[in-house]
Amino acid sequence: MKNIFLLTLLVAAAFAAAPEEPSAFGAGNLDSPNPYGLSEEEKHIFANKRAIESLQRSLLKQQQITQENRERIDGLQSILEGLNNKIRSYDNALKQIEDLNQTVDQLAVTQQENFEQIRAVLQELGAMIDSINEKYVDKERFNKLESTFLEFKTAYDAFIKKSDLSGKSNARIYADAKKFFSKKNYSEAKVYFNHLIKNHYKPATSNYYLGEIAYREGRFNDAIAYYKKSASLYDKSSFMPTLLLHTAISFERIGDKKQAKEFYESLVQLYPDSKSASIAKKNLAKLK
Repeated sequence: MKNIFLLTLLVAAAFAAAPEEPSAFGAGNLDSPNPYGLSEEEKHIFANKRAIESLQRSLLKQQQITQENRERIDGLQSILEGLNNKIRSYDNALKQIEDLNQTVDQLAVTQQENFEQIRAVLQELGAMIDSINEKYVDKERFNKLESTFLEFKTAYDAFIKKSDLSGKSNARIYADAKKFFSKKNYSEAKVYFNHLIKNHYKPATSNYYLGEIAYREGRFNDAIAYYKKSASLYDKSSFMPTLLLHTAISFERIGDKKQAKEFYESLVQLYPDSKSASIAKKNLAKLK
């Protein structure tokens, strides 16, 4: 009897010391951080899931960076509003603030477009994660999505880099602004010329180019305002015949024929031998 009791204790101790076998009920669980017992298809699905989660984290980080840029822009606008009280001339101060607000609004629109693109990519990623356990995600589709994201990220990084002009000299910014203008990249050119005006670098020329952009975009009231500012700063520039001609045409386009006629006549009187003057004479004949 005593021997049977000892044998029972030995068997119980042996079972207690034996290592626990992993439960078969957890095999193939894709929600586990370290799943086991996966089929080849499940392994591929799990790898895709990990890659997509990594892409999603990268997208969320980009969204956070975009939001921080927007907050910096808001901070810049607050500083400019505070400086308004120190400017002596109310008319000049108001014009500078309006120009800067246009730049901020333009950047805000671009930032909003970036948010919409990020949101669209996130929605597609979310839909893919929801369906990943229902059907196999082929490698071609996954690579296409990854390529789309990388193209967007490259374009966004390039936009942020272009918008940061703090490391460039005014001369370099002016040269780049003229290149943008000649290539009809007016959105970039406006940002650069407004930056130059803010830094008091070639303000007459920069206002002239902003007037030309507005003229070509059909914003004739804005064009007139920029031309007027340019001429008030320096009226001996080589582009004055073109400025006067486009000012007259702008007045004609908004229905102010009296002002148009005065500018045509001034152009003919001041620059009679210019090509702009010959155009002005033809336009004057149509007005009479």
